[in-house]
Amino acid sequence: MKKIVFWSIVAAVSVALFFFLREVFAGNIILDPYAVNLPFLHIKWYGVIIGSSVVVAYLIARNQLLKEGVKEDEFLMAMVVAIFFAVVGGRLYYVAFTWNEYFSKHLWQIPQPWTGGMAIHGVLFGTFFAGWLFVKLKKNCSFTYLQSMDAFTMVAPFAQAMGRWGNFFNYEAYGAPTNLPWKMFVPLQYRMPQYANYSYFYPTFLFESIANLFVFYILYTYTKKRRKKYGQTFSLYLILYSTFRFFNEAFRTDSLWFYNLRIAQVVSVILIIIGAITFAYVSKKGKEVQTEVVRS
Repeated sequence: MKKIVFWSIVAAVSVALFFFLREVFAGNIILDPYAVNLPFLHIKWYGVIIGSSVVVAYLIARNQLLKEGVKEDEFLMAMVVAIFFAVVGGRLYYVAFTWNEYFSKHLWQIPQPWTGGMAIHGVLFGTFFAGWLFVKLKKNCSFTYLQSMDAFTMVAPFAQAMGRWGNFFNYEAYGAPTNLPWKMFVPLQYRMPQYANYSYFYPTFLFESIANLFVFYILYTYTKKRRKKYGQTFSLYLILYSTFRFFNEAFRTDSLWFYNLRIAQVVSVILIIIGAITFAYVSKKGKEVQTEVVRS
């Protein structure tokens, strides 16, 4: 009975979402980026969605970590550290590749990430570093670095899939102009200057959201049923996410560039190689996954 109710809700939400997206993509509904827009309080949908994604990711990862004997208080502390470094990493990464603009026009905005300008690869690198730092400094930590990275990358694609809907409400992370049936209308004020005369664009945020859900399903299932060594989920995430990101980046109009190279594509290739090498190494010499029943 519970399954019938669950899938009925999923079906109803999916149908409603389809018709809503159809109207937005056609330009019949113009989105408001603010969930709350009062004289004394301004909250964007982007922030609401990102915050919600962190909570959902934690809830999904929690049961797996408890089965592996991880102390929940240590995991929560690690999350706080990771969130801080994720924000810092995402911001610094973006600023580093748009330095000329910030240095000449918006230098004071560098420590203000809420003004816009974050990069997912910077978020990932910040989180990877935070996990290493926490395990390094925490005495008798109840989890290893690769164990924490497995937990993070198992749920990260789900959080990323949610986060892309923040881009949707902000009319950002869209692709090149197109007239294909799945084209998305972008209001003039959100178009890049060189595309001001175009109205419809590839909804690359949607492509990435769907792909991330697919990656999440693979990694979640793999972690639950097939993972034998710590680090395997982490390695597969680097390979799967980076492979899709490499191809999806070609459709983006807001890519970060280094001369004639899209930075995200270069980084994706590097991460695919690192992921493949790491998977081979941990599969041969890594630590066996151990689970235990944790008593309350």
